[in-house]
Amino acid sequence: MDIPLTAITTAIGVLVMFGAWFFVGQRMRQSHVAVLRPVQLFNQFFLSMAVFFTIMAVPHIWLFIDPSQFPIWMAWGYVVGHIFLYLAFINIIRMTFTIVPKLTPKAPLAVGAAIVVTVAVTIINAVTMIFGTRPSYDYVQHVTQFNASPIVGASIGIFAALAVFPPAILFIVNAFKAQGNRRVRSLILGIGLILLMTAGPLHDVAKNWQTYMLADIFSILSIIVTGTGVVYRLEQSLTVEPQPVPAPTAGR
Repeated sequence: MDIPLTAITTAIGVLVMFGAWFFVGQRMRQSHVAVLRPVQLFNQFFLSMAVFFTIMAVPHIWLFIDPSQFPIWMAWGYVVGHIFLYLAFINIIRMTFTIVPKLTPKAPLAVGAAIVVTVAVTIINAVTMIFGTRPSYDYVQHVTQFNASPIVGASIGIFAALAVFPPAILFIVNAFKAQGNRRVRSLILGIGLILLMTAGPLHDVAKNWQTYMLADIFSILSIIVTGTGVVYRLEQSLTVEPQPVPAPTAGR
């Protein structure tokens, strides 16, 4: 019996993302302090990613029911599923503008631009995949070839970089400026986001089980590390702005 590797990897993504969403949600509900907006946005990111992986995994059922129907269902799964991937990116963008007070007023403009990109890429994706070259399944390598348009693939990569790279750099830079628990939390979040950036492109270029396995390892690590950073010292702010230096007391 053929076991589709892509179905297994996406199923792992479903379990890990839903697990992160549930765990962070439980941690927030158990917290005795007000839940900060950046943490809520991070949790929405996990939920959007979980839905994305779910929609990407379901079409593989047709490999066992009616393989001839797999290309069209996988095409729809790819197009619709990636809408939730873009929503996950938007949540990260919103989080970035939330943790940097100076950027907060410009958040609606950034989110608006991201929505325009989402609509445009989705339309191109639908035209080139659903009504163009559809995904196929490689029975030798046991992987799904998505056959996405180069324009779509490049757009997703650029979108991911613009959404994830800035907060990753902000957290790492903040780790060198902060002290104690703030330094630890910023470093964990920065590393987690960098791993996330690495995992995505690896999945897009994977052609064999070895590459998929490596991409999965990075995906699982990225979510575990990022989730740990979110719940670590939940009572503390996620702000990356430097803390104000106390004014000298009188007489000194």
